[in-house]
Amino acid sequence: MGRLLSRKKVFVLSAVVFFPLLLYVFRFQVLAGIGGFLVIHDNLEPADVIYLLNGDPTVRPYHAAALFDQGLAPKIVIARAEDSPGVQFGAYPNVTDSNLTILKKLGVPEAQLTQLRWGTGVTTTFDEAIALRDYCRMHTVRKVIVVTSDLHSRRSRFVFRKVLSGMGVTVMLSPISDRKYGADNWWRLEDGVVGCQNEYIKLAYYHLKY
Repeated sequence: MGRLLSRKKVFVLSAVVFFPLLLYVFRFQVLAGIGGFLVIHDNLEPADVIYLLNGDPTVRPYHAAALFDQGLAPKIVIARAEDSPGVQFGAYPNVTDSNLTILKKLGVPEAQLTQLRWGTGVTTTFDEAIALRDYCRMHTVRKVIVVTSDLHSRRSRFVFRKVLSGMGVTVMLSPISDRKYGADNWWRLEDGVVGCQNEYIKLAYYHLKY
């Protein structure tokens, strides 16, 4: 009995010592896995529209334009974001206007750009999903490619599939890393740590609420 207890103590002590050591040795793989869980890369097929989510205009519109140039969809759609106080004051443009300007400068014809007006403007991913649902009801849309940031892609796929459920619309995610950080290096910057942490909180919130 004494030997058994001693063995258990040795095992527990070894686990206490070596498990943190293993975590430290493989810390980058663990951290990358934490970020990687949030990322969804779907196999893309030709779609009816590319749906660009509002967000970082330094990378998302460029990725959407690249998919458009590849012929994956004949149109890029974006829901207009609500004007923030700064936009209303004229200090800077609405993020949707920034995205549209970049898309045009990248060579996407204005005729192939559609801006959705939804209420006073979208403020959340859920709002953007509702705006797309309304658009799909008025147009023949069977496949959609959603462009967003990589850490935002799992939550985006969840909410878009939830909102579009029963409509016969296939949702495909094509994410891109933010300019400063992505799933493979989010822990190196404060913005990345905050962004990854917030995304896990929002993912849990969306699953509980929707």
